[in-house]
Amino acid sequence: EKLLERPSELGAFTIHDGPPYANGSLHMGHALNKILKDAINKFKSAQGYKVRYIPGWDCHGLPIELKVLQSLKSKERKELTPIKLRKVAEDFARQTVSEQRKSF
Repeated sequence: EKLLERPSELGAFTIHDGPPYANGSLHMGHALNKILKDAINKFKSAQGYKVRYIPGWDCHGLPIELKVLQSLKSKERKELTPIKLRKVAEDFARQTVSEQRKSF
């Protein structure tokens, strides 16, 4: 917070961090993503930028919807409407985010 309070002639640098997708368990790719973003933040801060770190998840539809569809039986998939699929995907994403939070 003290770094955010200091003035910066170079301006602000904002980076969004978090697992790329909320569609499964964490793995080494997530760790690499987190390490690289941390290094970028430190580098930009050392250059004199006012760095903002914003944690979060990428919860847009397609990867999550595909994961949900793969978990369903053929008959269940045929009965899905786009609205029902979005609801099931939303529930899945919320559950996955909750599980990933515990892992970090």
